Amino acid sequence: MSANNRKGPIIDPGVCRCCGSLKKCRIINVEYEWQGQKEIYSDMFVDCFGLLLSHLEGASMERLICATCVSRLREACAFRQQVLRCEELLLTAKIHLDNDGETKEGLKLDVKKEKLDEGEDLNNYHNSEEINSDYDPEVIPRITRSSVKKNKMLKRRRKKVDETSLLLKRMQNITTKMKKLENADIPEQKGNSKAKNINNNETMAHHNAISIVENSYVCPFDTSFSDYYCIYCRKQFTDPNKLREHTITHDPQKYKEITHKKQLQIDILRIDCRLCTQNIDNIDELKRHITTIHQIVLYPVDNEFLKFRLTNGRLTCTECDNSFTFFHALKKHMALHFGTCICDICGAHYFQERMLLLHQKTHKNINENHPCNECGKMFKSKRNRYLHIAKIHTKEPVYPCNKCDEVFFSYILRYRHMIDEHGEERCYQCEECDRSYDSRKSLREHNRRFHLKIYKHQCDLCDKRFYLPSRLKEHMSTHSGERNFRCEYCGKSYPRLRGLKVHMQSHNTEKKYKCTLCSASFTQNVNLKNHIKRQHQNVDGYE
Repeated sequence: MSANNRKGPIIDPGVCRCCGSLKKCRIINVEYEWQGQKEIYSDMFVDCFGLLLSHLEGASMERLICATCVSRLREACAFRQQVLRCEELLLTAKIHLDNDGETKEGLKLDVKKEKLDEGEDLNNYHNSEEINSDYDPEVIPRITRSSVKKNKMLKRRRKKVDETSLLLKRMQNITTKMKKLENADIPEQKGNSKAKNINNNETMAHHNAISIVENSYVCPFDTSFSDYYCIYCRKQFTDPNKLREHTITHDPQKYKEITHKKQLQIDILRIDCRLCTQNIDNIDELKRHITTIHQIVLYPVDNEFLKFRLTNGRLTCTECDNSFTFFHALKKHMALHFGTCICDICGAHYFQERMLLLHQKTHKNINENHPCNECGKMFKSKRNRYLHIAKIHTKEPVYPCNKCDEVFFSYILRYRHMIDEHGEERCYQCEECDRSYDSRKSLREHNRRFHLKIYKHQCDLCDKRFYLPSRLKEHMSTHSGERNFRCEYCGKSYPRLRGLKVHMQSHNTEKKYKCTLCSASFTQNVNLKNHIKRQHQNVDGYE
């Protein structure tokens, strides 16, 4: 018995183009050897089904077939051969069933042929009483006795019945095997065919992501609003340059051990191959490079991750020319390109099903009001009600620090704690000037106030406008002459709170601002500057 060889390339793992499974595969149009015979699966499809497969000249990953489908194809080809043999026997029998005379002659010829095949001596027939006396040596002997004919016909019929029965059994076995193969599944995948395809695509996309992260310098990361997190150790960054410098210190081989709840995000500001010195600036080019040069297996799936180019300034979408100030706004925009959860009413795109459900409630005018049992105040969500009760009624802190056991009453207090105690570096640089802030809110307020000049609050008595309503209220005192801000130490009053705060520093016994040229010290920096101008104006460096 010949060995069961598989001479030819094996792709492990690969995606079979016949069943979509992720298995060990062979190339569909390459010659292999099986049980001493040559086989090319694309030719077998043509011979068996008349099916000419497409894309046989493309990449090897696009023309794969798994061992299960190869087995089914062989069974189908064997079944086809059996059907053809039976059809040939049927056609041969039909030739001899045109009339009775031709049937008898056909039976005699078949008997003679069987005897010749068995190597029997024809002289036994020549001398037998069963042979007609008018025997012509040039013609096959005529069988005249009805008993002989009946026996021969019964024998042939019995043989046909046996062959038919055997053929039926084989057909039943093939049908049973095909049903088993159709119902066969990857152990991790259960459910309907749609779920199988989804799981297969997710598995292939995850494999591609691991291969690209391990073999290139792309930077995988996680986010919370516009803050960046190292995907390996969860350290937080606001500067993408520092994020990249930190991430490169981790071993990319550890990426496969990370459990992902969200779609992977990668920074592609630098892509280059890790396996050689090739400089690459495009993900598609990287895929071609590592598959052709380094023989890395990648599957034919797209959108394995969301691609970003992280910069300190404005962030630009990698799919279009739109730009955004904050990452949170950019990611929300990216849902238009890659979000699979789509609203049927307005077409809004989302990455997560729960966000789509929340959005759809706005179309149904569903206002889920959650009243506070203590004061009756209404809230749109249970969480907001919980935060209200904890802050106002029970006086319990509800904002825990994720690096220590401290719990805070507000997000702002926790925010400051993370900066002061844990050294988190937060710096949001203004694009228009050299000012920087440690929170997005402060930067946003700065832009609106000083650069966009969004002054919504206008004085009714003059043309002045103000950014904050409190500033407008202070301004109104200039028209009324009110001086509502009074010093509790000396009784001086001021029309603005800001003026009172500056005055209160004069009562502070600690004089922080000391002159470096003499022993004078002051409670306010402005007083120190005035002192230097008056007393030390001729000193070098203080003019």
